[in-house]
Amino acid sequence: MAANEYNVPSPDDRTTIICLYCDRAQEVGRKAMSVTCKFCHKPLRLEDLRFKEYQARRVIDTCGMVTVEKKGNVVTDKVNCGGLIVRGKLKGKIVSRGPVLIGPEAEVKGDVSAPVLAVGAGAILDGQYAIGPKPPAAT
Repeated sequence: MAANEYNVPSPDDRTTIICLYCDRAQEVGRKAMSVTCKFCHKPLRLEDLRFKEYQARRVIDTCGMVTVEKKGNVVTDKVNCGGLIVRGKLKGKIVSRGPVLIGPEAEVKGDVSAPVLAVGAGAILDGQYAIGPKPPAAT
């Protein structure tokens, strides 16, 4: 088999993610759906999740975007994600590595930790909010 026949991804086919557990950056294939962190060896989901109806889950973990649509109603203990868009209802603790966008008719109950928060007029928020960059870890 010739060396040219291997399908090696080019640098354009890669993206950088931050591990949900150890907060270390790593490059992964752009089309990958899941990987194992090369630092802490925990499994990571990379796919975007969309909720259009009632869902009750213990934990929602993904490095991708989580979207709760207008008719969506999500009840969870914890959402650990790369970004969040809420147009419906969400109840649970939220830890996001990216922006959290809350629509004007949305309802969010629970503590939120994110670098950026955008809230539409009329949204209902209930909880404590830690917005901005994470403080550096003590060594």
